[in-house]
Amino acid sequence: MVLTSILVYGSLTAIMFFSGKYAGERQAKRKRLGLDTPFFSPEIILSLLAFAFVCGARWGVGSDHLSYLKEYLYLQETGHFFSTNRFESGFTFISKIFAICHLHFFFYFAFWAFLQLFFVLYAFKDKRYLYPYFAIIIVLGPLFFTWNNGIRQALAACIFIYSYKFIEKRQFFKYIIIIFFASLIHFSAIFCIIFYFILNRNIPFNRYWYFIFLIIGVIIGRANFWTNFANDIERISSAAGYGGNEETIISMIRSRTLGGRSLITLAICTVNIWFLPEIYKYFNYEKRIKTIFIIYFLGVAFFFMLVNTFAFSRITYFFLVFQIPSLSYLFLYAKNNKRIIYYGLIIIFIIYSLASYYLDARLPEDNTNYNFFWNYFKIMPL
Repeated sequence: MVLTSILVYGSLTAIMFFSGKYAGERQAKRKRLGLDTPFFSPEIILSLLAFAFVCGARWGVGSDHLSYLKEYLYLQETGHFFSTNRFESGFTFISKIFAICHLHFFFYFAFWAFLQLFFVLYAFKDKRYLYPYFAIIIVLGPLFFTWNNGIRQALAACIFIYSYKFIEKRQFFKYIIIIFFASLIHFSAIFCIIFYFILNRNIPFNRYWYFIFLIIGVIIGRANFWTNFANDIERISSAAGYGGNEETIISMIRSRTLGGRSLITLAICTVNIWFLPEIYKYFNYEKRIKTIFIIYFLGVAFFFMLVNTFAFSRITYFFLVFQIPSLSYLFLYAKNNKRIIYYGLIIIFIIYSLASYYLDARLPEDNTNYNFFWNYFKIMPL
């Protein structure tokens, strides 16, 4: 399984990296000629289809994958979901279309993956020089498994990153409309409305204060005192669209060790904090760079602060998705100015992915290593 994972994820990264590289070069060339570049160019389509294929053909990648599969197969058979939990209307409507058309679950999961990557790429369609690094960050980092686990909330987070441009342009009603549609996929997206009133302000940055805040977040998370608030967590998580009951929520409040992969995540964020002033200057003080980083930073800090609470830690999806553009700016800056940092980041992401494959292969339930569905579907208990 580990070898399969290396081949599949490695191939996907290579396809998306070189497709993204060519997309950036094409756009730069056409821009010099005074021409616009259509979004759906061949290299973009290749990236989207490759990503969708890998996610559609997977088996058990993401801890919720088989649960979603069971729901979809039951929907095809009966016309309604197996679970008594109510899914959001947008997700239900699209799922029913696939079920009524009797489409294979490969296309069902490929569709959701296609949308996830589409919204992220489309959000930065004018800055395609960042695309090669999107591949490294999404596939070799933790995001790939996040997207294949909480499919609905991950898609809502990807829609949120697309909606950020309406915050920049101060187009409130367009922003509200996009967030409304995201909430039809996962209700927790509705809480993103508050970001409109926060992110269009000039947020101060001091790297040392950010370091302190990050350390405090880790300390709070390690204290593991969230069990004292189990009842409050249950009420808030239900309002956010997670469902469950008190016993379930309490069982989801667990203690995670601060292992190697967590330390890698912290190290990458620390590097981004340290070099942010230089990155900001290198890209001519582009305002969005600082704002995008701050969102990503808050995601990391709050994730480690809330890491032992299932429901609350999932809220950080909406923050953590911004690591894609933020770290891509870091990659590009380091490539042109700090080659040691550039190659060091690539090595770190490779180590992170390999460690995930080897360590998770030892678990009773391995939701990381790649398996093709045609090797397992016939033995699935339904």
